[in-house]
Amino acid sequence: MGAWVSNMRVHAYNAKILINFRFHVKSKIQVQKTVKNLTPKQMESLFSAMAGYFGVLSEPTRLRIMYAVCTGEKTVSEVIELCGSSQANVSRHLVALHKAGILNRRKQGVTVCYSIADNQTVEMCQMVCSRLAQGLH
Repeated sequence: MGAWVSNMRVHAYNAKILINFRFHVKSKIQVQKTVKNLTPKQMESLFSAMAGYFGVLSEPTRLRIMYAVCTGEKTVSEVIELCGSSQANVSRHLVALHKAGILNRRKQGVTVCYSIADNQTVEMCQMVCSRLAQGLH
């Protein structure tokens, strides 16, 4: 039985590698097609925009907020409770994530709810999180 379980782990690990490889190849081809005809000036603008986008994600509180909201829409109060930060701090970061197009914002009377607007960013963060978590074991 132990060998069978070990074999299943190897197959699961190999499948994960194959899926990641396919994702990276597909992403690389997609990037190459998208940026192929950009001028150097346009590329510089793109790099600046990318740096700004990653700057939004460089704050740990914002990553905690995304983690809290990725399971479904949450009210500001729920996000505050899940993140363990102050209301002012969470509100400031929610605004930044909303402005960046990562979160949707919806008012329901006096209650404000947030949900994920950009699933690709969440998937990217989940991949990075998974990769970094492997090093913690």
